[in-house]
Amino acid sequence: MVSIPNKLILWFGEKHSGKTTSVANLVKIAHSEGFNVAGLLAPSIYNEGEMIGFDAVDLRNENRISLTRRKTGRFTFFTKGIEFGNAALSTTATKTADLVIVDEFGPLELSGQVWRNNVDSLITVSDALILLVVRQELTDEVRQTYIDFPCRNLAANEPGSIDKVIGMLRDCRQLQRETT
Repeated sequence: MVSIPNKLILWFGEKHSGKTTSVANLVKIAHSEGFNVAGLLAPSIYNEGEMIGFDAVDLRNENRISLTRRKTGRFTFFTKGIEFGNAALSTTATKTADLVIVDEFGPLELSGQVWRNNVDSLITVSDALILLVVRQELTDEVRQTYIDFPCRNLAANEPGSIDKVIGMLRDCRQLQRETT
């Protein structure tokens, strides 16, 4: 793969506003255009209309595992879910990706936990576009964390956001063709 300057995308929106759903739609469109997508989605899990947790879905193969479940009002993370997610976000698992998605990058990652080490590695060594799903109120803090890297903020539910990411992927593909 030709070295392309890292491009970081903060895919932001309010809590429970459909960020994961919109990024899942982006994944479908990217696949339909032949782009290799890797990384992790964390869809909400509901039981009788109540959100009870999140699963982790590896975008390379659609494998799925429980990531968190609500216990006494708080979410409890499962060790196997974190290990699964970190494996999906490893530089090895994402090395051929055009787009790497991290759903989500939140308070735990900002404090150095869960996906943080893998995200730091991906941002510094990957040729892929890196898309971090971020709660709107954390956007500035995440941006400051990665201030040294080119970044674009896109509202997850804004019309045209998916098209903008697809356009960035096409630009990267064209640059690769021109330099090979």
